[in-house]
Amino acid sequence: MENQFKEIIYYATLAPSGHNTQPWKFSIKDNSFLIYPDYSRRLKVVDPDDHALFISIGCALENLIIAANHMGYSAKVEYFPPTEEKDCIKITINKDKVEIDPALFNTIPNRQATRSKYDGRPIPPEDLEKLKKVSHQDKVSFILFTEQREIEPIIEFVKEGNVLQFRNKSFVNELISWIRFNKKDALTSSDGLNSASMGLPYVPTWFGRFILNNLVTPNGEANKCERLIRGSSGVALFIAESNDKQSWINVGRSFERVVLKATSLNIKHAHMNMPCEEIEIRTKFQKHLGLKDEQPLLLLRIGYSNPMPKSYRRPVEEVMV
Repeated sequence: MENQFKEIIYYATLAPSGHNTQPWKFSIKDNSFLIYPDYSRRLKVVDPDDHALFISIGCALENLIIAANHMGYSAKVEYFPPTEEKDCIKITINKDKVEIDPALFNTIPNRQATRSKYDGRPIPPEDLEKLKKVSHQDKVSFILFTEQREIEPIIEFVKEGNVLQFRNKSFVNELISWIRFNKKDALTSSDGLNSASMGLPYVPTWFGRFILNNLVTPNGEANKCERLIRGSSGVALFIAESNDKQSWINVGRSFERVVLKATSLNIKHAHMNMPCEEIEIRTKFQKHLGLKDEQPLLLLRIGYSNPMPKSYRRPVEEVMV
């Protein structure tokens, strides 16, 4: 059983995370899994309130549940149980018959953030409905934008957020610290953004740092984002009804189910999260959407493209407490 439990954790580690920081630790206690936030891997500049960190943990939680269900276990989730010494999510599993969607489990190893240009083909309405159907999660809303008139103002929010971020030297330095500019660094760390997965050639680290520090401009990055969105089939947004840890985790769970289902339909996704990360822009975005206390926290472009090289993951032994 221990090997099977570790296999379940393996699938959890394939979840997406901001800059591929993999900000989680796992332990096994009797018939339960515990997932702990790993604050040593937090993104202090782009994610000062840790909402993206907990969204990432929600993705890992959802993968873990999907894998456990696939192996014949039901799963009961407790958020931050007071009986545990440290903040964690506790998942108690028992042998049981559970309803499963095989497509979600089968695509866990294949899901990736595909940052390349998409071909602009429209997504069939029946596939959009499938994405909506799997998105349901407590206190989370999921909206798809496929009409150009709806996407135009979103493009402007993305560009504005992008310019703010790339004018911020601390943001650029934090981003650089998580980019693995060559294969050796990517394999050694088994985390961070593999340069190849970003569509960039492998280069010496010093040269990659030089390019990002000296040749990349805020307006240039903003214009690139605009081109990428315009070439996509649509934009997807996840909204949390409350701005707290449990809601953030639930956004991650909803997001992971949507992108796993999308992967099974050959629909790619990539983050365009700038207007959600910059509070000034998020407030304007929130007003544009007619929201009050609800928080737009995760923005994606979706569409069709060829797969890209993947970022790496740390082995299970490295993420076990």
